[in-house]
Amino acid sequence: MDVIFYYYYLFYTKIIKDDEPFATTCWALSASEGFFSAVMLHIFFTRFFCFQTSKWMMVIPTCLFLLINYLYFNKSGRSRKIVKEKPMFFSSHKLSVALTLLFFIATFSTLIWGAVYARYLTDTYCR
Repeated sequence: MDVIFYYYYLFYTKIIKDDEPFATTCWALSASEGFFSAVMLHIFFTRFFCFQTSKWMMVIPTCLFLLINYLYFNKSGRSRKIVKEKPMFFSSHKLSVALTLLFFIATFSTLIWGAVYARYLTDTYCR
């Protein structure tokens, strides 16, 4: 996660030029992890229990990841150490950018395909 944190940080400093890149990076990373987890929980509950989750099932994992990431990265000072170290996957900038972009696309795309798949599961298993 250090590499992904670092490249999210670079995005918020070089491209968007945010005035508080550490906090924004923490929020964005938490949203990525939280949305993915929430959709996976939604799919699990729909498939095995025919239970439709509420919007709070989307908010709670995101808030938990926000708290965990805040404590892990910002409160501990790890975020500043990561920026100094400039970590990469296999010492390759291009691979690091590609994998970070793939991570972002995969986690945020679950918001789209997760709902479609949950509808399919509801129609198939919950009649």
